[in-house]
Amino acid sequence: MSTNNGTDDGGRDDEGGDEEMESVEVDDERRRLLTYAALAAVGGGGVASAWALSQRDDGADADPTPSASPTTHEPGEPVDEDTTGDVPPLVRRYAPDLYFGVLEKWFPTDPRPYVVETDDGRVVDGFAALDGYAAAYAETGTPPDPVAFYNVVEAAEGIDALQYWFYSTFDQFTVNFHWHDWELLQVFVDRETGTPLLLSASAHARAVPNNEFLDPELGDGRRPGILSEVGSHSSASEVNDRLPSFERLPGDDWAPDVTNELLGIDLPLGAPFAYGLPRDEGARLPFVMPELDGHRLDEHPELSVGRDDFVDERVTVSSWRDLARPPTDLPLREPGLTFAHADSPTAADVRYSLEPLTNVRAAVDGFVGPQLSFEFAVPGFIEDRFASHITSVGIPWEQPRFSDPLDDVTDPAHRRRIDGTEPSGLLNRVVGRVRYLGSGAAGALDRVADEARDALGDVATVSLFGLPTEVAVRLASEGPVATVTRDGVFGYLHVDPGEHLLVVNGPGFAPLAQRFVHDGGLFRAGADGELTLIANEDAGRIRGDGRDANGIAHVRVVEDYAGVVYEGAPVEPDRFAVAVHRDGHYTVEVVDADGRPGAYRVEPADFDEDGDALREGVETGKASLVTTLRDDLDALLGLARSLADADDEGGEVRERLAQALEAAEGAAGAARRGDARTTDRQLSTVVSFLSEVLDLLASGNGGGYDESAVAALDPRVRAAIARAEAARDIELT
Repeated sequence: MSTNNGTDDGGRDDEGGDEEMESVEVDDERRRLLTYAALAAVGGGGVASAWALSQRDDGADADPTPSASPTTHEPGEPVDEDTTGDVPPLVRRYAPDLYFGVLEKWFPTDPRPYVVETDDGRVVDGFAALDGYAAAYAETGTPPDPVAFYNVVEAAEGIDALQYWFYSTFDQFTVNFHWHDWELLQVFVDRETGTPLLLSASAHARAVPNNEFLDPELGDGRRPGILSEVGSHSSASEVNDRLPSFERLPGDDWAPDVTNELLGIDLPLGAPFAYGLPRDEGARLPFVMPELDGHRLDEHPELSVGRDDFVDERVTVSSWRDLARPPTDLPLREPGLTFAHADSPTAADVRYSLEPLTNVRAAVDGFVGPQLSFEFAVPGFIEDRFASHITSVGIPWEQPRFSDPLDDVTDPAHRRRIDGTEPSGLLNRVVGRVRYLGSGAAGALDRVADEARDALGDVATVSLFGLPTEVAVRLASEGPVATVTRDGVFGYLHVDPGEHLLVVNGPGFAPLAQRFVHDGGLFRAGADGELTLIANEDAGRIRGDGRDANGIAHVRVVEDYAGVVYEGAPVEPDRFAVAVHRDGHYTVEVVDADGRPGAYRVEPADFDEDGDALREGVETGKASLVTTLRDDLDALLGLARSLADADDEGGEVRERLAQALEAAEGAAGAARRGDARTTDRQLSTVVSFLSEVLDLLASGNGGGYDESAVAALDPRVRAAIARAEAARDIELT
């Protein structure tokens, strides 16, 4: 996977970028385009709130008068106290404690030292901010200008949102890196009593669920805790006093750090629909070194930053696509600096100040910098293609949540708690879990009952494992958005109905992609929420072309023991390329443009020296299903022979399987001749012999097989019966 020029917006702004196959072939000149332009200008007025310092939008054309005039100063130089104004007591009371990882490089700071005058107004320059911040940090050894900017907005009748905005000069993460990064914590309070009702900490983008906590207990001077994700600064609430760590689920002695509802996907444990803080949850996340104009940023001729100014190279993977296997030794999160407001009783390494966001708004017209992008590999029929994932820098006062704080609340129950509503968009979700298919039978075998594992230990060649490192997931439609998995799980919300392209990339993995149509509500990506990756060095590609037949509308690839390893609409019209483990044994099931099913087998010997198993002219219909049934029965008979004990028991079972195979061969020959009546008669014979096999396996002696062998054979026999009946029900054309 290429890691050139990447962004995703850590500030939950509206995302834009190239998407779909029409635009994935982006030339280098466009990808590396250096564009300095004001991305935003100061908008209209502020919003109504209960606080005297908040601004009200009266529809006037002129900018509101700020509470104090900002003073531009050098990085690290103390801010004139006159610029801070009088901070409302509740804003000071709930100013959060911030917990950073030891690898963090860009802490909350003041953007105003990096303002430059341009024809487009006063803009904060990305190059100047990165260089200036790094130089000031290196000179003093302490983060320069630690400050949080606040805004207070009426969220609902009698309820105010205390907004705490944190600015960092740069964002470097797995799928997002860009100049300027604004993160937000919202504390919803009862205006009359000052009681906190809800915490909402911003995740990566509007389409990624926030980390939220309903009715936090913040008495006796306690204040919200925020865990900041290294590099991206996405925030997770920390309220259970297990410092400084994030707990998605409750334990014997603690409550979780989020109250988001459970994710709609089957997992060993229910998982809250929240972004969380993956690295803090024991997940290994790869970072990327951004590039611009062919130069790594730490070696860029127009920047004076060096390697030490970026996230540690121990967790940075330079080339995802060149790795044979995913890394397994990326360090986990370790605690670093703690920031706290001067009023906080928490022991802290750094004390930050509070200022109204209007001070920044009065001093800055825009935030600018060269556009960076991240290339997602998209598997194509001939060769992999690329989608350039681009996101824009967002300005707080231009975001919907600035004036409508409930726009950023992502849990329906939390939204109802504040204003009694439940917008339908909160329920439009796409979720999934990513695993990888590896060698051996030590992992999960979805098509194998626990009782059968002993019998199949030497037969199953591949099985499913948890990810050794988290991966990147991109959802592309009108507004592409990217996120990372947590224990392989990902989730999107606000997903508009319509066609979407989902792409999964990870270091050392072959890319995965599927198209699907979202009808609203909950959509489980892949095979009912399960998606499967393959390590590069194990990957072969099953390629199918239906353009000269009747097209291909849907593809499903099933490994004999591991289960479904791919399901979805082809990325390209009427042809597909699916990465699979070359040691597996697969049935490829397709549906054509008229809804007719078809299937064929792929064995390890079918992969050529380039790792391809190509089927030109993929066919559907009765003949296709009958031929696959014959191949299934041949493999099933081989399994029955391999499971026989030393005394060669089970001969009657194998005899019936051999008779079923002979009838299936007769059906395949009749189908090729166009003899529908004989085909159906032979298929009925197949069903009859296989039913006798089931009776033998269910008998007192298991037809001569022990319990684990019976458990292994029974579901395969039932699957063969189902395929024979499906083939019998289709007309021969």
